[in-house]
Amino acid sequence: MLFSDALVQLQARVPMFRKGWDPQDGYISFMPGMTHVWKIVLHPNPNAGNYIFSYEDFVSDDWEVFNPANVVIEAENEECEVEVAA
Repeated sequence: MLFSDALVQLQARVPMFRKGWDPQDGYISFMPGMTHVWKIVLHPNPNAGNYIFSYEDFVSDDWEVFNPANVVIEAENEECEVEVAA
């Protein structure tokens, strides 16, 4: 979809991403109570920050609705030590 259509979706609080993005890299969304578009990154650790649109974002027609059910995130199994205070 075009950026103008994606913007309408974002205003309706629908998370969006571009087809060229790796789905594990996240999506953009308006956060409740916030005035900026945020990029939510899923891998390797969940994180969020303001998203700055590029010219390519404005003219691209590969915007899609982000569906988290379609994202498979591979987690590494790391052993860690936990200290318990006495």
